[in-house]
Order: sequence, then C-alpha cells, then structure tokens
Amino acid sequence: MLDVKINRKLLPIKSHYFLFNAGTAPLMPYIPTYAKQLGIPSSGVGIMYSIFPFVGLIAKPSFGALADKFKKGKLIFVLAIVFTALFFGSMAFIPAQSTEAFMELECSNGTYLRTCNVTDSCVLDKIEMEFQDKEIMECKLVCTDPNYLFLEQICSEWNVSNLCYTNMTHLEITTYTNITHSSFDENCVYFPIEKIVLNETVIENPQCSGTTAIKCSVVCNSSTVMDYVQTAIIEQIADPYYTTVQFQMLFFLMAGAWAAQAVVVSLSDAICFNLLGDKPENYGAQRLWGAVGWGLMAIIAGYLIDLASVGQLQKDYTPSFYLVVIILAINAVSVIKIKVDYHHEPYQTEKILVLFRNVRVVLFLFSCITFGICIGLIWQFQLWFLEDLASAQGCDSLEWIKLLQGLAMGVQCFLGEAPFLFLSGRILNKLGHVHTMTMILLVMGIRLLAYSYLVNPWYTLPIDLLNGLTLGVYWSTMASYANLIAPPEATSTLQGIFGALFEGIGTSIGSLLGGFIYESYGGAIMFRSFGIYALIYGTLYSLCHFAMDYKKTSSETRYSLDDREREISVKDFPSDGRFLSNYGSLITGDTHSN
Repeated sequence: MLDVKINRKLLPIKSHYFLFNAGTAPLMPYIPTYAKQLGIPSSGVGIMYSIFPFVGLIAKPSFGALADKFKKGKLIFVLAIVFTALFFGSMAFIPAQSTEAFMELECSNGTYLRTCNVTDSCVLDKIEMEFQDKEIMECKLVCTDPNYLFLEQICSEWNVSNLCYTNMTHLEITTYTNITHSSFDENCVYFPIEKIVLNETVIENPQCSGTTAIKCSVVCNSSTVMDYVQTAIIEQIADPYYTTVQFQMLFFLMAGAWAAQAVVVSLSDAICFNLLGDKPENYGAQRLWGAVGWGLMAIIAGYLIDLASVGQLQKDYTPSFYLVVIILAINAVSVIKIKVDYHHEPYQTEKILVLFRNVRVVLFLFSCITFGICIGLIWQFQLWFLEDLASAQGCDSLEWIKLLQGLAMGVQCFLGEAPFLFLSGRILNKLGHVHTMTMILLVMGIRLLAYSYLVNPWYTLPIDLLNGLTLGVYWSTMASYANLIAPPEATSTLQGIFGALFEGIGTSIGSLLGGFIYESYGGAIMFRSFGIYALIYGTLYSLCHFAMDYKKTSSETRYSLDDREREISVKDFPSDGRFLSNYGSLITGDTHSN
C-alpha cells in the first residue's frame, strides 16, 4: 500500500503559490486587450509595460529590506496580497472610452454601408468567422442633418414620400446585410444592404437612380465590424491618449498592482525557504503549484469572458475582476496561518554589500539579467511572432491561431514549467548552481534560435517544451542561490534584489530592445540575435568559472580574490554555521544545495 506523507507545515505555502497565481491569471494576460477597449493604442501599452518592471525594481528590494529590518515580513506579505487585489479590482471602475463609430450609407444601383482605412487584408475572413452560425448583420444608423439630395433620392426611390419636404434633423435607419456578400477593395469594406427599415417602412433591396451618400453613426451586432470602425475614430481624437482619464487610471492602478505583486513574489520565496529549513532543494515542489494555478485559471477565465461577452460589442471582463478579488481575498486569509521564524540578529547593510564584491556572485547576477532579457522577449513577442507566421500562410490561419496560442501556453505551463520545477531540486543537487545556470543559458540560446527558424507555427509546440529546462529550472536556481548566500536576517532583501535584477532590468531591456529590433528587422532576426547572445554569454559564464577554479587549485601559496573574500566573510560575519558554510561553498564554486 502506498504510504503518502503530507507535510502540513508546507500546505499553506503551496496553497499560496496556487491561489496567488490563480488570482492574477484571470486578468494579467488580458490587460493589453482591455487597454485597447479603453481607447489606449498599442504604443501606449508598450510604454506602460516598459515602465512597470522598473516599478518592481524599486519595490522588491525596498520592501524586502523593510521586512528584514523590522521583522515584519509576514505583515507586509499579507498587505501586499490585499493591495494586489484592490489595485486589480479597482480597474473595473475605469470609465469606458466614449467613442462613436461612423460608416457611410451609399445608395446607387445598390445600397451599401462602407468603411475605409482598413489595412487588414483578412478583414472579411475575420467577420465571416464571427458569423459562422448566422449570415445577417443588423446595424442601427443615426444620420444627422441629412442633405437635400439624399432625401430627394430616397423619397422618390424608396417610396417614403411621407418623409419628404419636412424639416428633418436626423434619420433613424435599421439595415440588414448578408455578410457573405461583403467585399473588400482598396482599403474599403462594403456591406451590401438587402433590407432597410425606415420610419416603420420596410424597403427590400433599396436602390437609387443616381448616386448619393450620407455619413451616419452606427452600431452593429458584430464586435469585429465595430472594432474596425471604432479604431479609426479613436485614432482621430484630438487629445493625446496619455491625457485621458482611462490611460492615467489604468497606468497608476497597474503600477500599484505591479509593485504589490512584485513584493508578494519576493517575500513568498523568502518565506518558503524559511519553512523549508535545511531542505531548500524542495523549493521547486512548492513553486510548481503556482504554475498549475496560473494555467488552470487562465483557461477558466478565458471561457467565462467569452460567455459573458455573448451578444455584446466588446469583451466583458467582469468575470476576471470578480475572480481576482475573490481568489486573492481567500489567499490573504490562508497565508495568515503561515508561521515564520525570524532571525534576531541585527540587520546590517554591510553584510549584503560584501556579497557583491565577489566575482562569482556578480557573474550570477549578470546571468539573471541575461536570462531576464531572453525570457522577456518570449513573454512579449512569441504570440505576436506566431500570428505573423500564421498570417503568412493565408487568412485560413485565423481559424486555428488562437487554438495554437492556447496550446503553446499550456505546453509551456503544464508540460514544461511545472514538471521541471518539481525536478529542479534534483538537478541542482546533481549539477550545482554554476553548471545549472550554464545549462539554462545554453538551452535558452537554443530555444531562441529554434524560434527564429520557424516557418510552420505549429512547430513551436515541441520548442515550448524547453520552457521547463529554462524558466522552470531558473526559478529554483535564482531563488535558492539568493537564499544560500544571504545572511539569515536578510533573506527577503536578497530575494528582492535578485528578483528586481531579473525582472526590473532584464525583462524590461528585453522588451525595449526586442520591440525595436522586431519593428525594424522582424521577429526571426530578433530571436536569432538574442539566441546567439545567450549562447555566447552562457559559454563565457562557464569559462570564467573554469578559469577561477583553475587559478584557485594551481595557487597554494597566495590567496586568490575568492579566498580573500571568504576570509572577509569568516572575520566579519557572526558565527552561523549555515551561512558561513553556504557562503564559502558559493565562493569556491562548489554550489550544490546539499
């Protein structure tokens, strides 16, 4: 009979990783599309996402230091979860962008609704995909100040003489279009009208002997059509987008949520290692529940958003806001049960600064930045790149591209990250931190190069399996390294510093440089150039450690830099066997977790 032992002490931190990631997953992936609905252009979204990592860069080490100095890590941890929920939940109260959508109603040998300045050659395919179960599109028009020529034509041709020769200020018209008869020509989309209802009069196949047109505001029962029309109107608004209340509210709420979220992530890792005690290799087995929570709730939230949006012109993200607040509230209550043992040694900044005088530690920090740059490219541009590859294969790709993107995220999460988080402790015990980080960088280089040579976007799925050997193993490698070198009373500070360099500097550089290269040279060149960079840095990282190890073993009569650093640590630091032992092993290159 299988004897399963459950460590009840670790259940709260497992549930935290699951609940916190499940609580942020319903909204985080959809922020760019939500911003678009608020009238914020893609350039504005890009600027926001290039600034937010720097918010985390400040928040992580700052609140980590406060937690260590005043021994209030658990209180700050709980409050950060609460503020994450409050900031995300408050986004539901951002007022919608007031926009109007216009199309021209043109009458000649047939009557059409027309919208121009459409550059998407797949526009008709996207509209037909929305109308798979129906063919008729209904649009309600309000045409203000109708001109005399238009009124004269419809009075004589549409048999609505009761409207003629009156001082009309506007016309209210309902049109019905068979969407399969739509056409696209010279950046204009034409919707032929089969039936019009005007002043309770039904006109079948309306025509005019001459040609006349009028501009009308329009609301159609097609979110796809409205998206094309409203985008053109939003771009014509005189005031810059960054002066709108929508951009300002979203920016400040997202900045607050990002900061609170960053604090939660760094403090949760410090608390996790505190609970693990002398078994830091089990960190990945706790952290993997975060990947499971994120993957499951992202799927559920997507389904609920689609369900709530049926019959609406725009996506309804109300289910996401409810899920975020409810799940994070449960998370905040559940972590109160976590018992944290604080070290009572006085907090000394000098103990932290001396760590960064060591070459090996600095090299590891630059490795974190390098990995952050590379993973930032994948987070920001992989789905975009897949859409470009799919578009090159024709508009038929619209039928399966969202499925492929969902499968890619699922493979990365459930088949890549989660299982390798579980195995990461064994990998670290076997290889040590130096060799594991070398492996991560080299595999990341191979992964980026493989993306760059993609032609068929479906081949991304086997490449995405490498998310396990890269991101999955990286989480444990970075967090356990920071825990091993940290003075006992400064673990939260070190977790914050390492996380800030990875996310605050690394991913932001990746997003900024990647965006420039992608726009100028394309996704393939972007992935290929950074793939080569990762391979070169990974090789240099390994060679530097090899050279330092060789120098140490070949010199018995003089101290190397690393030996002097170890002497400083023994002289200046309090006698704590765990700290001195771990610090010394990291200095000399023996970085196994045991």
